[in-house]
Amino acid sequence: MNGFRRICAALMGIVLLVAGLLKLMDPVGAGLVMDEYLNFFHLGFLKGISRILASALALAESLVGAALIAGVWRRIVAMVSGIMLFLFTVLTLVLYIAKPAMDCGCFGEIVHLSHAQTLLKNLILDALWCLAFIPMKNLGEPQRIKYVSFGLSALSLVLFLLFSSLSIPLRDYTDFKPGTELEEQPLFFYDANYVYADSLLMEGSTMVVSVYDVAKFKSFDRVADFARNASAEGFNVILLMTATPDDVPALGVNPALLSGTYFADRKALLTLNRSNGGVTYIEDGQIIRKWAFRGLPGAEDYEAIKEKAPMDYLISRQNRTRALFQGFTLYLSAILFLL
Repeated sequence: MNGFRRICAALMGIVLLVAGLLKLMDPVGAGLVMDEYLNFFHLGFLKGISRILASALALAESLVGAALIAGVWRRIVAMVSGIMLFLFTVLTLVLYIAKPAMDCGCFGEIVHLSHAQTLLKNLILDALWCLAFIPMKNLGEPQRIKYVSFGLSALSLVLFLLFSSLSIPLRDYTDFKPGTELEEQPLFFYDANYVYADSLLMEGSTMVVSVYDVAKFKSFDRVADFARNASAEGFNVILLMTATPDDVPALGVNPALLSGTYFADRKALLTLNRSNGGVTYIEDGQIIRKWAFRGLPGAEDYEAIKEKAPMDYLISRQNRTRALFQGFTLYLSAILFLL
């Protein structure tokens, strides 16, 4: 397989790997996009497993991308990637013609493409595939070490998906990402009397616990414990749920939380924090940091918050998460291109 054909295959692989990786970083967001696709194609009965489907597709996309870059099993990977690109192109052509009000979700939350742009992107990938694999002969064989590099990258991608599924995205590109001013991007939540109460977040230090799926959340006692500890540290604590005020008595909410319980739209809470029961720290109306429910803030977090000004704390956290994600992508690149 000559150099030009390998370059075309590698370029195609880079696009697929990056697209898959960005969705693996945010399985909940990928599941939301999958919900829109299922609704569009009248497959709503599959919405219960939309996150699983989205994660599986993102993992397949990134693995095929890694295989194209490494150049392993070239004939098989050529056929698999060709089928994948053909299906993507047909799908985006349908969307381009129908023009539904939805995002393709190709690159997660970081890049939003129109249906025309998505179709053009897929047509370019199709052209690269043709240049790389037609005619499908004399594709050559990679060095044996490339199978090792693909295996390491595949294992890393699976572990990255597992990490992302148990936490919140390393990098947040949603409308409620850290640094967002809620005065400009309000949450629109209301109290038991249906009076909007966003002003509660505009002053002071607040920890917001958001529960976007109350049917699956059974840990209100743990939330009550967290609320007591956070209040003792000087934070206001607000519980936001997707239920209505009339639903509260049947949910088993700890009575200690009722005075600080408010209600919001499910999509808003999913955007605020990808973890069901996750915590978001807001200072004077600005989002500073988020935690998943599995790792609620504790004494060390409170101490770190008090040591720095809110903006300094925000910047230090963003630098850390940026460094972690960049480190992982550099690690993958080194394995696939240099090993």
